[in-house]
Order: sequence, then structure tokens, then C-alpha cells
Amino acid sequence: MNRKPVGAEVYDEKWIASAWGERANEAFLKQEIDHPRPRVKRALELAAIEAGQTVLDIACGRGEVPALAAEKGAFAVGVDFSAASLDFAAKVKSSRQERFKQGRMELVRADACRLPFANESFDCITMLDIVEHLTPTQLEAMFHEVGRLLKPGGFAVIHTLPNRWVYDVTFPLLHKVWRRMPADPRGPIDREIHINEQDLPNLHRLLKKCGLQHRLWLEQHMAAQARWNRLNDRFGDNRDQVYPLLTGLAGRILEAVSLTPAKLLLCNDIFGLAWKEASPVVGLKPRWGITERLAMRLLT
Repeated sequence: MNRKPVGAEVYDEKWIASAWGERANEAFLKQEIDHPRPRVKRALELAAIEAGQTVLDIACGRGEVPALAAEKGAFAVGVDFSAASLDFAAKVKSSRQERFKQGRMELVRADACRLPFANESFDCITMLDIVEHLTPTQLEAMFHEVGRLLKPGGFAVIHTLPNRWVYDVTFPLLHKVWRRMPADPRGPIDREIHINEQDLPNLHRLLKKCGLQHRLWLEQHMAAQARWNRLNDRFGDNRDQVYPLLTGLAGRILEAVSLTPAKLLLCNDIFGLAWKEASPVVGLKPRWGITERLAMRLLT
């Protein structure tokens, strides 16, 4: 796997269209989509953002999270090092400004490893789909920055995709018995920018090394994402092949089986909460995944 840092120029307009879909991007700007993508919706549930809070979204991409946080009344800052991403996020800010009420949305161009904010500035920090884009050294630096920026009692929400075990073990096995399923679901862009795909034990070790208390667990959102793609965007990669297979019965079966210990090889979404204190902050309810905890203990 390539371990060289990915340059900001890679995250251009073409990447934005591929990552979210051209129709979905247009619908978001026009406020035609009432609910965010399942993974983002879940992350926002975990963040439990309230009016008056300070929220930082690292690698904000098209600006979806800071915009939705501002709509909840938060002072939300979106950070990205891609000029194209921030240009699109600025359009989102402009198109949704009237929905912010007392909330505010700001955009900052910066490196996730060196963030230009004072210590203990944020109640909540979200890191959605950035972990897999950073080298191990960069990822460690970002987690140290997160620890520096969290207020006492604050916490971070982490999401990364894929669960490396699903891509490296499950898809090749499924392909042997069901040829319609690709042996490797990664598209050409994924192979270029997913330089540090994670599994539970590896992410656990790194968070522990960086001094962050945390809980990690797996969730199944592939089928829900396929159903959510009701605009039928074409992505030019293996999602075009996988999504139609998961919108019906196969997707429902996948979701049911993912509630069992088989989740380790079926759930593609790694979620986590991280904080600095010795115990979870008041009101924070980390999920306790028995299967995940056992796997991390055995394999760490």
C-alpha cells in the first residue's frame, strides 16, 4: 500500500463529484435532501451537537458537517487543505445560510496535522473519512492535535471506512461464490488516496499511543447507503456494481447477519469516540461492542 502523503491537488472537482455524486451534491446545495448520508447522520447522532457549542470538523470536504452543525445552533468550523473542497463548502455555506439561526459556519484552509487554533478550543471534534487518507505519522500528529484542542469534557467522533478486514478478506471470499460481487471493491481513486486503511486493533493501538481514551466499534451502513442513493448517481467505480445488489433482500440479510459476531468481517464502518479524561464525560455514552472489545484484546 502506498504510504506517501496525498497532495491537496488530488482532491479536486473531479474527486468531489466522485466522492458524493454529482446529483447528490446538487441536491444538497438546493436543500432537496432532508437527511444526510447514513454514515454522516450516525456521526451527528453521536456528536449530539447543541446550540452554543464549538464544533470542529477536520477534513470537512464539501462542508456537510459544519453546515448541519451550524443549523443546530453551533459555532462550527470546517477545516480542509483542499482549495476545491473549500470552494464547494463555501457554496454550501452560502446556500444554507438562512438555516443557521444563531449558529455560525466558518471555513479554514489548514493541515490536519498542524491546526491553527488555541488549546482547548472545541467542545466536539469530528473526523469523518480522513483517517484512511493520512500516513501513520500524519495520523498520529492529527490525534495529538485533537487532544490539544478538546475542551475539558469535550470529545471527538471518529469514522473511517473501510474496515480493512472486509475489503481484504470478505469481498474476495464472496467473489468466489457470487461472481457479481467484485473481489476488490476499491475504485481507482480509492487506491490512490486510501493510503492507511484501518482495522480495529491498529486504530486502538494508535489512539492509546496518543493518550486518548476511546471506544471503537463496527456498524453496518453499506446497504443503508445503497438505499439512500435514491438519486441513482453513477460513480464510475465498483459502487455502481455493489449498490444495486444491496438495495433489496441481499442488503437486509447483510444487515441482520451483521448483528452477530460475523460483524468483524461484514461491517465496513468503524466508528469511535475519543476523549482526554480517565472516564467518559457526563452525558457521553460510548457504545460497548463486546465482539469488538474481544477482538481488540486478542489481537492487540
